[in-house]
Amino acid sequence: MKKWIYYFCLIILLILISIIPTSAKEIRTCTRTVDNLKVRDEFILKNNLNDIMETPCVDDVDKVYDFADLLSDLEEEKLFEEVTEFINNSNYDLVLVTTAENPKSDAASYADDFYDYNYFGKNETRDGVLVLIDMATRELYISTTGYGIKMFDDIRIDDILDSGYDYITNEDYFNTFSFMIQKISYYYNLGFPESNNNLIIDESGHASYIHYMPYPLIGFISIIVSTIVSIIFYNSSRLKLKVENTISYMKNKKINLVRDNLVNSVVTHTLRNTSTGSSGGSSGSGGSSFHTSSSGSSHGGGGRHF
Repeated sequence: MKKWIYYFCLIILLILISIIPTSAKEIRTCTRTVDNLKVRDEFILKNNLNDIMETPCVDDVDKVYDFADLLSDLEEEKLFEEVTEFINNSNYDLVLVTTAENPKSDAASYADDFYDYNYFGKNETRDGVLVLIDMATRELYISTTGYGIKMFDDIRIDDILDSGYDYITNEDYFNTFSFMIQKISYYYNLGFPESNNNLIIDESGHASYIHYMPYPLIGFISIIVSTIVSIIFYNSSRLKLKVENTISYMKNKKINLVRDNLVNSVVTHTLRNTSTGSSGGSSGSGGSSFHTSSSGSSHGGGGRHF
């Protein structure tokens, strides 16, 4: 009888173990095929098929993707709550990723592609932030998209990385993410930095800088141009007056004139515009650096090796 009870309890225990989830929040993945890449149509380009196929396909609802298994079940649950709170309060997306394998060229490419080739981002401009712990390249990286590029300039990115760096060097991955989320929330609540006043995010989420000419310089150029034009007109008037006086003198002296008549001839003065424009990934004044990913999207951010 006792033996039977022992085996019965053992069976019950094995059943309980089998139904207890190994992860509090299992990563739900999907499979990409050439016929069904499972990405936004606008991101399917002629030369980025390999980039898409090498990017994990996930459910965008999960937000925390611990592929490197650096977090405990309880830590994943807690981080998911912190991420959800930020998303609800900001209308920006926030994604946390760890990986032990990186088929991309660097951590930036992995982070950008992970965001682009899954359905992350709020609004038409896909605003949001992704934080990556890349164990393959040993790099902590932040990727920003849409108005996230404008919100988190280079100075803010460095400070956010600072907030998590001491923890990641001590292999405390939970606090690495947690303190970075707190710093991201802090800067979001401050609003856009003045360094990005001339940064424009278009309706597709592409970033570009508008370079304004300072008002004092505009005034100075206007004065120079006005002066040059006045001198030209003044000299033209004097030359015309001299020619007329000479002709009148020669007529009075009965000197025969031989003229060359220029029919339908016009003399013009053209002011050549020599101003040049510039464009690129940085304002040059402490704003946000940004680049174009394999999908053709704009991304800001930065990283640090540990």
